[in-house]
Amino acid sequence: MLARRACWILWAALACSPLGAYTSEDYYLAGFNFYAHKDYANSIRYLQAAVKLDPQNWKAWQILGFDYYLLDQPAQALFSFDQSLKGHPDDPQLWNLAEGIRANIIWEVERNNPYPRVFRNPDNDIWVSLRAGVISSGLGNLPKSVSAFQAEYGPMYGQASASCDGFGPLATLEMGFMLDTYNAWGVVFDGAALNGFQASAQDIYGDTFKGSIQPNMISIQPEYYHFFKLGRTRLWASAGAGVYLSIVELNYTKNSASFESGELGGLGYGGFLGLGWEFAVGDQVSAGIYVRGRYATTGGIAGNVSYQGGATQPSVLGADSYGLVSAYPTGASGFNPVHIDYTGADAGLFISYHY
Repeated sequence: MLARRACWILWAALACSPLGAYTSEDYYLAGFNFYAHKDYANSIRYLQAAVKLDPQNWKAWQILGFDYYLLDQPAQALFSFDQSLKGHPDDPQLWNLAEGIRANIIWEVERNNPYPRVFRNPDNDIWVSLRAGVISSGLGNLPKSVSAFQAEYGPMYGQASASCDGFGPLATLEMGFMLDTYNAWGVVFDGAALNGFQASAQDIYGDTFKGSIQPNMISIQPEYYHFFKLGRTRLWASAGAGVYLSIVELNYTKNSASFESGELGGLGYGGFLGLGWEFAVGDQVSAGIYVRGRYATTGGIAGNVSYQGGATQPSVLGADSYGLVSAYPTGASGFNPVHIDYTGADAGLFISYHY
């Protein structure tokens, strides 16, 4: 009872006296007395005055933190404990209490934030993504070979058909890193196998002539991303450009015997614009759908080709004056080099792991 009376006498004296007449320690002692008697509101008043006069008064910061903690004001308590630990870091019990409060505050913020953690966790700033989709492209000179084949081999065999299809499966490996919540850089590796050119001719005696030119695309392209928050999901737009490689499988047969066969390759360049929609699967996994439009071309397509009779020569993929595409030995004349384009679009699904 005497202690409580002394506390109130000290409070009355401080309340009626000019602020500059007392030291930080005086206000700390008054605040501590109110804290000891569980009058946390008045304790906060005097301890705030103590730290205002001396921001280095770690004891006042510590008791102020306990006042806020007991009044269920964790953010203010954590700030006060952090200030106390700056002046007196050798206090493992207070450090553990502060970290526990910090973890609870973070957890509460996480629990109340509807935007998935996988999209905003600063620790998830690197990702690896796998995509599976389909691609459609123009294939450059190859479509012209359809009418040229029919015009040349139709009269010769009596029946000839040909088609050129720039459609096929596409697989993608992508690696990227976040610059901030809404921007990222990455590099994308695309691989696609397109149906390409297919042709056949047959006469009434059963003699056949068949041909196929199948282009396979590989590309490596740096890209830039920008993300748009959409509820619990996000949209993104991307743009990239880089190097393209065509690997062309050439095969012409006559009565099932090889007429021309070989693998040829050529380099080129291209770029794309993409859009996607992504949703969270877990704290480190996301998935979604995407679509891209691209421009790409490759040329100088050359390699070793085996001709009828078994001779193998360095050759170039070319087209004659009518547009029929086949292989021509390097140095030969009478043909135009062929370029294969991948200008078109692709779309598909993807899954990403963020770490």
